[in-house]
Amino acid sequence: MSRGQRTAGRRLGLITIDQAVAGASNVVIALLAARLLPVSSFGLFGIVFLVYIVLQGVSRALVSDPLLVHPVEAQERPSEVIATSSLVGLALAALTIAVGFGVQQFSTRLGGALIVLGVCLPFLVLQDLGRYLGFATQRPVRSLVLDTAWLILVFGGVAGLVVVHDHNLVHFIAVWAGTGALSGLLLFGQYRDYRPRLTISFLKYTWHFSWRYLVSYGSTQGTALATSSVVGAIVGARQLGGVQGTILLVRPFGTFQIAAVAACITEVSRAPADYIRARHHALRTTTVAGTVAVLNAVVLVLLPDPVGRLVLGGTWTTAKPLLVPTAAQIVFLGLMTGGRAAMLGMRLIQRAIVVDVAGAVVYLTATVTGSIIHGALGALWAVAMGQGALALTWWVIMLGYTRGQAPAGRHRKSDLPGQGRAGGEPEAATATDAPIDDVPIASGQLPTVTPPLA
Repeated sequence: MSRGQRTAGRRLGLITIDQAVAGASNVVIALLAARLLPVSSFGLFGIVFLVYIVLQGVSRALVSDPLLVHPVEAQERPSEVIATSSLVGLALAALTIAVGFGVQQFSTRLGGALIVLGVCLPFLVLQDLGRYLGFATQRPVRSLVLDTAWLILVFGGVAGLVVVHDHNLVHFIAVWAGTGALSGLLLFGQYRDYRPRLTISFLKYTWHFSWRYLVSYGSTQGTALATSSVVGAIVGARQLGGVQGTILLVRPFGTFQIAAVAACITEVSRAPADYIRARHHALRTTTVAGTVAVLNAVVLVLLPDPVGRLVLGGTWTTAKPLLVPTAAQIVFLGLMTGGRAAMLGMRLIQRAIVVDVAGAVVYLTATVTGSIIHGALGALWAVAMGQGALALTWWVIMLGYTRGQAPAGRHRKSDLPGQGRAGGEPEAATATDAPIDDVPIASGQLPTVTPPLA
């Protein structure tokens, strides 16, 4: 194994650890909320957390996801990226606070929680941006520091609530979001050599495809919500709960998949016209992701009843018959990981968006058809078959596009984001600078396990 391969492997390992820490933080805060808050407040917490996830997706679509395919910008002009993200965070915060004051007229607890979230949101956005900056600049240790700091701080904060027997929703949100905001401040220490200024230059530079990230994110979430509603309406809430239970059991693969995608996109985007390099990273990523997927699938199929009941409680009885098709799904997702990530790293939006839209239609159709034929089990098997077809499609398109190696020096202007106007200000991208197949779509939107049912 070459030195470069070992270095890339270490980066992938660190990104995987960071994703595990970030995922653990979300799981831990949900478990702590369930234990500490009254049932009614826990339901409201779920709404606040969902609002945060949606707002986080918007900020990622506008700033963080484009960063993975602009590593030069991340390394040479991080201050502009941080400034743009700060302004996006402030805009989202103002919207959240306004909604919170409106909701307070009907629910004091929910409205107050949203206001607290809005106050902390600018720094929460920066905390998430710091993770992506670490990935894009190939310094994942910085990402790991931010996420570990949040995990430690939130444990300390919640411990304080437990000691004083405080079960107030607003106070719990203040601890959770406030500790995340504090960890976000570490970003300024990591990039203290750069002086941030109020500008949206990075968003202007990437707008010709940032809006596509936003549309892709919206369509992905919309499809997930629609298909979940369809399954609930056709087979009932109990079987839908079983599906959600299986999703919890495949989080180990989901965590690794996100890390593998981020690593592959970052590596390929540094030389998007080097097709041999792209194929190499696609094959390597798929091999590793496929292996992890198979291991997770084997654990699912062989999971003993006592362990299943310990993890899922009463949901285990409903979820157990669904484990085999779920295992098939994650294997197919593992097989598509490298092909799709490499295409995004090469900035092939036209081809990728066609497959994504087709995939959404396939998932929705498969879910409805499978649910009608054989309930939740039929839906999962139908989606698994659709994912197998899509995995093959991604590889056929990627290999077809990279069939011939690009001539030396063949780099489009948009592939060199560091080439801007004099003085360091990036040029606003134009249709000429960035042909439609030279623009990436949502790198963070690789379909997760059972995407239409999640």
